[in-house]
Amino acid sequence: MDSEQADNSEQFRQTEALLSAAMAFAVCGDALTRDDLSGPGRLERLMEAQGALMAAAGPGHRVRFTGLLERLTGAETGSMAGLMPEWADPGSLDGLRFLDVDGVTPGEAFDFRLEAERVIRAAKKVGRFAGRVTFTALEDEHSQESVFSAIKGPYYERHRTNLIEHPVVLEKEPADAISDRPALADLDLPTRAVDFYRPVPQHARYRGWWFPCPACKWPMKVSVHHSEGRDQGSAWCLYPWHEQTGATYRFEPTQGEPPVLNPVFPCGVPHGRQGELWTGCVPEVPQAQPVDGHKALVRSVWRSTCVPGLPELRLHRVLNRHLQGTGWRAELWVDGDRIDLHVAKDDGQQRKAAFPADFKDYTFVSHLVDKLHMDSGDKGNAKWLVVADHREAQVATLDPVCRGYGMRAITASGYVDEVLAAIREGRA
Repeated sequence: MDSEQADNSEQFRQTEALLSAAMAFAVCGDALTRDDLSGPGRLERLMEAQGALMAAAGPGHRVRFTGLLERLTGAETGSMAGLMPEWADPGSLDGLRFLDVDGVTPGEAFDFRLEAERVIRAAKKVGRFAGRVTFTALEDEHSQESVFSAIKGPYYERHRTNLIEHPVVLEKEPADAISDRPALADLDLPTRAVDFYRPVPQHARYRGWWFPCPACKWPMKVSVHHSEGRDQGSAWCLYPWHEQTGATYRFEPTQGEPPVLNPVFPCGVPHGRQGELWTGCVPEVPQAQPVDGHKALVRSVWRSTCVPGLPELRLHRVLNRHLQGTGWRAELWVDGDRIDLHVAKDDGQQRKAAFPADFKDYTFVSHLVDKLHMDSGDKGNAKWLVVADHREAQVATLDPVCRGYGMRAITASGYVDEVLAAIREGRA
């Protein structure tokens, strides 16, 4: 084994250990929040999590059960600091909590787990890392690969668009026919994809009500805490950028009536190209919706399909609006999703295609860099790696890596400008 391979193996060992720890905290969250578990059942799940943490830490490092309980209920709730051995370098996740005080995985920690899973899967596929992590049936059932497998075929674009635009659906047709949400049956999804919709999650419920995020329409996290002598309710989107752009609210607890949300801070939408491509929060205060009669995408499908899909759809539509009259058109999820987007033109008997792009939405840029190395660039031969405008800071890290594989990294706004300039100047 050469030094580069050894370095990679050590890096993936660290990623795997932190992934195992993140999954252990997820097991704890499940134990704390599920209504169908008895006391012994909860204890069994917590002991399972302790075993997973010790397996991740490796021989010679003991994770005390009392220490784990302190991370679930004390001041260090959800923190990994001091829990894992030094070689795992949990300091790289300084400040990141893997559970909140309600036993729910926060947005960034959830992203860490999903992204680390992709890296480890990719490394194992190309034989770069053997590792110990095995993924449960539940995780496999809702992975990106499983979503693709469930909806692939001649209606792939329609099915994927439905998952993106309708993260919450009605269980059946409404009697009054006034809801703006379709019934699940109306989406005409393949049977395997229908199972991606489940009852509104417990963390999003308040006395029979839930609130849709104005940006993505998925149920927001709800919490009620006692502060300054009274109860105070909060609701916010579990995708951090939606929360940071305005999808965070307060409400007064109610009895029998739906609560009314009040924004924590004003929501502003930018102008210009970024405004065209904006998929953050909008100044539209959500109204309480009844839990009964609704189903929502499971969280992993929402995060891996709906959240990045919204800017993909917006990019496609904005490009086509600007391409009207040029003879060019933007095409989405080309060749069965080999690439996410390109522009094409019928020129006599020939068909021209340009700017093949792959859209990525990673919270941890190091995971995306690792994934690029595992895939030797893009498996679909995309030449552009596009990130949403709010990930602009990642471009400086990604572009040198991309160039090593014949690609370029760019923001969505930059990609639109580049495509339109090339067509206008005859370079496409």
